[in-house]
Amino acid sequence: MTITEHIKIHWREIIACLSGILIGGFITLTLFVDHQPANPYDTAYHTHADFVIYLRGERIDLAKAEYMTTNQQSLHSDVHLHDDVGDVVHFHAPEVTFSEFLSSLGYTLTNDCFISRDGEQFCTSDGKVLQLYVNDMLYSEDISAYVPQDLDRMLVYYGDPSSPTIADYLDEVTDESCIYSGSCPGRGVAPPESCGLTCEL
Repeated sequence: MTITEHIKIHWREIIACLSGILIGGFITLTLFVDHQPANPYDTAYHTHADFVIYLRGERIDLAKAEYMTTNQQSLHSDVHLHDDVGDVVHFHAPEVTFSEFLSSLGYTLTNDCFISRDGEQFCTSDGKVLQLYVNDMLYSEDISAYVPQDLDRMLVYYGDPSSPTIADYLDEVTDESCIYSGSCPGRGVAPPESCGLTCEL
């Protein structure tokens, strides 16, 4: 065998080897990358709002595991709570109403009634009212149709409409949503989370 023939055989082996690597890599990429399930929260739309719910003087505590979206639990595809924070809601699609969010947690909000998970009703009647305050202002339209905007501060209130405690409840609504939305960098950056600025769910 001449030196030229030996070199030709050697190059054929190298080309065959490289072809195998490229084909194997393509198959791996197709099977394990292209077909991975999409992250349902990896969307361009990501807004936040702070909220508090007071019914007959009692605040509803939503900072419980049963209300949280985690790697193991998703209650709604477009809106959720997470990381044990029960007063900042995260939206991943426009036109999602606050009542739709509450429904995903097991509550019902209509224009006149708030219905708890156990069926207790808090309805406007006999001098008691169900009201929604947005950014410290009483919302005068259908509260069940309200679509929160980024950085909204909301209070759902049921009780005496002239009660002085309403002002106290409004003060309890935080403004932490700006941290998650990245609009107040002077207050810090959103902590690593299951679905924060980077949506790592």
